[in-house]
Amino acid sequence: MFRLILAITSVTLAVSAIPATLPHPSELAFRLGEEEFEDYLDKWLEIEEQKWLNVSATVTTRNACTLRVNGDLGQPQPVYIHRSRNTFLTPTGNSGQIRLNANEEVIVSCPGPSRLIRHPNIIANVQTATARCISNNLVSGVGWLNGNRAFGQLTCSNHPFYEAQQTNQRCFNNHVVIRTGFIVNNVFHTVYWSCFDQNRMEVLYVWHNQNPTNAVHQTGVDRPSWLPGAFFPGVNINNVYTQNNQRNVIGRLVGTNMVGRYITATQFLARGHLTAKSDHVFASAQRSTFFFINAAPQWQPFNAGNWNNLEQNLRRRIGAAGYNTVIYTGTFGVTQLRDGNGRFVNIFLETNNRVPVPQYFYKVAYDASRRRGTAFISINNPYYTLAEARGLQFCTDRCRNNAAFNWINWQPDRVDIGYSFCCTIADFRRRIAHIPNFDASNGLLS
Repeated sequence: MFRLILAITSVTLAVSAIPATLPHPSELAFRLGEEEFEDYLDKWLEIEEQKWLNVSATVTTRNACTLRVNGDLGQPQPVYIHRSRNTFLTPTGNSGQIRLNANEEVIVSCPGPSRLIRHPNIIANVQTATARCISNNLVSGVGWLNGNRAFGQLTCSNHPFYEAQQTNQRCFNNHVVIRTGFIVNNVFHTVYWSCFDQNRMEVLYVWHNQNPTNAVHQTGVDRPSWLPGAFFPGVNINNVYTQNNQRNVIGRLVGTNMVGRYITATQFLARGHLTAKSDHVFASAQRSTFFFINAAPQWQPFNAGNWNNLEQNLRRRIGAAGYNTVIYTGTFGVTQLRDGNGRFVNIFLETNNRVPVPQYFYKVAYDASRRRGTAFISINNPYYTLAEARGLQFCTDRCRNNAAFNWINWQPDRVDIGYSFCCTIADFRRRIAHIPNFDASNGLLS
C-alpha cells in the first residue's frame, strides 16, 4: 500500500489534475504490481463512475424503495434475488440505483455452510429469507425481522459461498462448460460460464450478459483468494502464476541467461481476469470471478494498459448506448519469446504444454436484438516489435480512424501495453472460431 500511495502522489504531481480526479490507471501500468493496480483501479472507478450515472433512469414513486449500489448495501453482502423474476437483483438502467416498488420482494440469502443473515433487528436465525419493500430503504420480513428496518443493514455472518460446477454442456471442440454462481432455494444462479480445455488447462473463453445495469459496480469490495476448483488436478495452479515459477519455467524454455530480459520488476505474468471483477455489480458476484477457470496468464502492463481501457470503455459504452449484450472474453494461440539463439519459443507456465501464455486476448460484444457485434483483440506480448505485432493482425482494423469507436481510449500501437485492433464478427471467426456463429448481419456494434 505504501508503494501505491507513493505512485499516486508522484503521478499526481506530474500531471495537471482537477480536484477529485486521479491519474488514469494506464499511466501507472509500469509502476504498480498486480494487487496494487487493482486497489488503485477500484479507487479510480469510485470517482470515474459518478460521471457515468444516469439518474433520470429512476423515477421515484410513492412508497418505492431506492437503494444506491454504492452506499446503501452492507458487507459481507448477501446474494439478492428478485423474487417474482427469480433472477439476480439489478439496478435500474445505468443509474447506479436499485428501485423497488412498494410491496415488491427480494430474496436475501447467505448460501454456504454455517452462513446466516445478520441484522441488528433480526429475530430468527435464517440463511434465506424474503424482504418486502415498504418505502425508501425500509423493508419488512415477517417471522425473521423485527419491524420495518433498513435494507442496508442486512449482512451475512460470512461471505456467501460461490461455486464452479462442470455442466453437461459442451463448447468449441467438445470442451467442457463450467458455470460459476450461487445456489439459492435449490436453484443455481449463474454469474458467468467458462469454456475450458481440461488437457491444456486453458480457458478458451468466458461469457456473461452485460447491459446498462452493469455500468456502475460496487467499489471497495475485498478481493478473495483465487480458487482452483476441481479443474487443475495434480497442479498447484496458484504456484504456477508466481514469479519464481515464471522465471524457472521460462528459463528452461529460452535459457536461464535470457529469462532476466523477460521477467522483470515491471514485466511479469499476472492472473488476468477474463470476465472482470468490475463487470459485475454486487460484491457477491465480483468475488465469484476469482476462479482460475476465469483467468489466463497476462503481462501486467498489458492488463493495466489497453486491456483495462477496453474493459472500462466497453462497460461504459454499453451503459450509455442501452445495448443488451453477451460478452465473450477469451484467449487464442500461444505467445512466443526468443531464446538465446534468436529463435521463437512457445511459452507455457506448466509442463506438458499446459497453461499456455496466450498470444491474443479478445472480447466479442454481441447484441442479438440489433444483430450487431464487434470483436476487440489485443496481442499479449510486450517483446514483439511493432512490425511483428502488426504482422499478427488478422483483419482490417474497424476501430482505427473510425469516429463510431472514439469511445475507446486505448493506444493501439503501444506494443508494451497491448497492440490492439477490432474485427467484424465474420472476420474474427475466420481466424478464431471459438464463439457461436452469430447473426451480425447489421454490422458492427459501436
